[in-house]
Amino acid sequence: MVKKYAIAIDLGATNLRVALVDVEGGKILHKISERTKISEGAEAITNQVVENVRKILRCNRIDLTKVLGIGIGAPGPLDLKMGGIKRAVNIPYEFVPLTEPLKEEFRLPTILLNDANAAALGEWVFGAGDIMKTDYLTFITISTGIGGGIIDGGRLITGVNGNAGEIGCMVVDYRGKLRCGCGRYGHWQAYSSGAGIPNYIRYLAEIGEVKIGKDSMLYRRSSGLKNLSAKLLYECAKGGDKASLEIVEKIAEINAAGVGQVINAYNPEVITFGGPIVLRNVELTLGKMIPKLNNYAVNRIPKVIPSPLGEDVVIYGALAALIISQQEERVSRKIRNTKVMALK
Repeated sequence: MVKKYAIAIDLGATNLRVALVDVEGGKILHKISERTKISEGAEAITNQVVENVRKILRCNRIDLTKVLGIGIGAPGPLDLKMGGIKRAVNIPYEFVPLTEPLKEEFRLPTILLNDANAAALGEWVFGAGDIMKTDYLTFITISTGIGGGIIDGGRLITGVNGNAGEIGCMVVDYRGKLRCGCGRYGHWQAYSSGAGIPNYIRYLAEIGEVKIGKDSMLYRRSSGLKNLSAKLLYECAKGGDKASLEIVEKIAEINAAGVGQVINAYNPEVITFGGPIVLRNVELTLGKMIPKLNNYAVNRIPKVIPSPLGEDVVIYGALAALIISQQEERVSRKIRNTKVMALK
């Protein structure tokens, strides 16, 4: 029987998205999205993933015999051998099992990939890579954390443990004023990720580098800088708040330093960006960052754009990873069978 469907999962520190996808058309047929149960523990996250897969199959009355498999994009570091998340920066548990519970429940092939690596693969197969016909592409996400995925010569760089692309932990401040979620200091995502921006705003206010008066929109709407968020900062910047606009400029400088390192290390033809901080604020993020790249990049500045796949880029990546994995398995099986026939 021809496999018509796949389940693609984007498990983030903030949101969980589970999609039913038409394999042949590469089209998302149905998507469930909800807040990830971070505060409830590792087991609760595993159960949430399994339950949402069960729900989407039930809602669409899909027979498992018609499902190619399950692809998952999740934040690293990952333990691919054990099949789960291992001490991720923004999912603070020793281990969150994913592949085995899904295999046990649904008896389907299941593949796990770092979310940013999955996104890079999705971008290459279905997004900018396909549109621009390039095999040299880097994907960067700025969300709760910062991550990256690199396609080099049509090959996804994964590293020995599948955790290549942890660019959020590149150092942008060697003096290390702010602490990253990984526990170390001076890392990119400690300053300009969703989790890092509130700390960075308070730091700038404390040292007097940005004056945030009580009449500032940002000060008032955050209850005196107590309830800060990246979303609020960019809303205030769009509203013309002077302090917010100053902070956005400083964040753009930090992002330029981080992206400059990526350009120097990987020399891509195109860099695409995902994550809500960028996708909802393109002019205030990419628009302000791109002119600063020459200050940091030695290599040629690539084309820098928001992802054409938008918030679904990891879902498309999980699908691409699953399809490629199945193709590789068929090739491997054919080679094994050929060797067996030769021995006979």
